Amino acid sequence: MDLSLSKTIRTYEYIKDGLKSGRWVFGDEISVVEVADELEVSRRPVIDALKKLEAEYFVEIVPQTGCRVKKYSQDEMADHFLTVMALEGMAAYLAAQRREDREVNELYLINEQLEKVINERFSRDRYFHENRELHYVILKMSRSEKLLSMTKSQWDLNDFFLCNIPLLEQNLNRTITEHEMIIEKIADKDAVGARTLMETHIHTFATLVQKKIVPNSAGSRSSATDSQR
Repeated sequence: MDLSLSKTIRTYEYIKDGLKSGRWVFGDEISVVEVADELEVSRRPVIDALKKLEAEYFVEIVPQTGCRVKKYSQDEMADHFLTVMALEGMAAYLAAQRREDREVNELYLINEQLEKVINERFSRDRYFHENRELHYVILKMSRSEKLLSMTKSQWDLNDFFLCNIPLLEQNLNRTITEHEMIIEKIADKDAVGARTLMETHIHTFATLVQKKIVPNSAGSRSSATDSQR
């Protein structure tokens, strides 16, 4: 691999992790010099990484000004989750038609692990990891590479949004129950039922987004991240 490309990829992942973890929130400036110093690279990999993140709708680069984390309105975030709702609803529909027994068992096991994370020793990062794994398995069960690619590309934005709004104050055990209901429909090969329940599950986030006050700056960072713990 080209060395400069390797540095760009590493820088890209570093900044994206910071966006998904809440280091930078809506409206924050991302300093090219600061990131370059932290990673001990030149400015070029940082600039290239930020251009890629701009294409993925995480940041905005303003000529002669710098780079800021993109701000989203509540309606824009709700629209995003509605798009994901349609994609994951179709994934559940196809998964119910094409699933194998071992895959259904895997879903139950992941959901059990997620329940332990919620009720025994909560970790925000672990929660997101297990939750994403369950949805990923359903996507794989759909046997649709196009659907898998389209949906996975939206998940980093999911995490990014959830870092900027206090969504995790909801009852997380509801997530476990909703997952169980979806898995049961997939196990029964009830494609319409699986899609309906998955769409309802994702729609919950779109509804919650519209009810929350979205942080406008780094000054709102603590209220957003503290509520997720």
